[in-house]
Amino acid sequence: MRQGGRAQVLRSVYYDTRRQRLLRAGYRLSVRTQGRKRFQDIEAPDGTMHSVSIPDRTTDGADGAPGRASLGGTPLEGILGDSVAGKLKPAFSIDIQRSASVVYRAGSSIAASFDAGSIAAEGIVQPICELRLELVAGAPAAVFDFARELGSAVPLTLTLRPPGERGLRLLSARTDRPAGDHRSVDIHHAMTAREAADGICRSCTAALLDNLTQLSSGGGRDALHRTRIGIRRLRALLWFLKPVFGTQAAILSGRLRSLAQFLGGARELDVFCDQLLAPLRRDDPDAPGVEALFEVFDRRRQEEHEKVMAFVRSPAMLDFSLDIVDGLATLSVSEPDAAGHPPWGERTVAGFARARLHGRLRAFLKESRHLQHCAPDRQHRIRVKAKKLRYAAEAFHPVLGGKRGRQLTARLVQLQDLLGELNDARVNRAIALAYARERAGDGGNEAALFAAGLAAATCSFEPTAMLDRAAEARDELAALAR
Repeated sequence: MRQGGRAQVLRSVYYDTRRQRLLRAGYRLSVRTQGRKRFQDIEAPDGTMHSVSIPDRTTDGADGAPGRASLGGTPLEGILGDSVAGKLKPAFSIDIQRSASVVYRAGSSIAASFDAGSIAAEGIVQPICELRLELVAGAPAAVFDFARELGSAVPLTLTLRPPGERGLRLLSARTDRPAGDHRSVDIHHAMTAREAADGICRSCTAALLDNLTQLSSGGGRDALHRTRIGIRRLRALLWFLKPVFGTQAAILSGRLRSLAQFLGGARELDVFCDQLLAPLRRDDPDAPGVEALFEVFDRRRQEEHEKVMAFVRSPAMLDFSLDIVDGLATLSVSEPDAAGHPPWGERTVAGFARARLHGRLRAFLKESRHLQHCAPDRQHRIRVKAKKLRYAAEAFHPVLGGKRGRQLTARLVQLQDLLGELNDARVNRAIALAYARERAGDGGNEAALFAAGLAAATCSFEPTAMLDRAAEARDELAALAR
């Protein structure tokens, strides 16, 4: 390892108007200070960066903000206009101390930068303590191997978000203004399907890694729920993008499915305790055995959560995260199976998204016909496929069309929610009945059996009305798809 010079002190201040005009246009404006040097950085919606050196320590805007002189000739000039350029205010700041070195592994060289500092936005301060790895020369696998080597020695989590993006999210949490939904990226009609696919999957992976970090930091049931949603969303997109990414997408989806199944036990017990037993305990506190039943399952779910925490805080979690990122990088350079026509990845994103959604929607409508008369396991499969289509429609919304796209998504959400509520009731009933059989088999007391039977009865209801509403939502979806 070759150590760099003395540690650098870096400061970046991000600017926007009070109504976040730049952010809404997809731009980021910052002034970066490195020692005595200052730079103005403008990041465009497509990720390209335009940096210029500021020759002295003076600015023509308030609070050190760039003014008309430094913004002239940039894309921001047209967005802000003469009357707004002077209204730029600091949005958030990043202060770090960076130590850099070069690491040599297996014939490859890796630039390693250790950053310690903080992000500050609207009175909220978030610490930064991270190691950034970048391949200088050699095989990309060397970076992943070195990260695993570090992870075996000290607890590490993986993130794909640079500090600037995390600052925007911190600002969003403080001001209740969205910093950009993780479900969408800046895709546009000029993109190829592969370019859009890479950006969308990276965005979803970044959100999933955020949720895993929150889960390992003690985020609890909410973080667990968001993590499972993130897994389902990424798996749905890999399914939708199979013509672009090829059959290898199914292998990566299988890895994600294994994690979802591992987390599923804790989530099912959360739903059982919070949505069934807690209301039952509140509304009928004197019912025999209910309090004891809640304590039993609360203890069981705590045990499941402890298993989850042990895994997400282990080196195995870092290995899993690195495998997902590495797998996505491999997909982005693989060639899909195609014959007789240009590969899907080279077609326009709008053409791909519309054709793929049309084909998948037709297949879904065929399978979901008369869903109210289908067996429960088939209704569950219909719900899962509705969820996949919903996630795909949300991700590609910018190129699918405005009103019609929103209507399609709304019907898919309605269908998913109705069948989801029905599925939760069925799962809760199965858990309660399984416990009743368990206690009956070991000679359990009458109070325990009564409480389990009461819980099962509480989630037993006539599903006809709910299924009729789901069928109506499906028929409305079919009308929109014509």
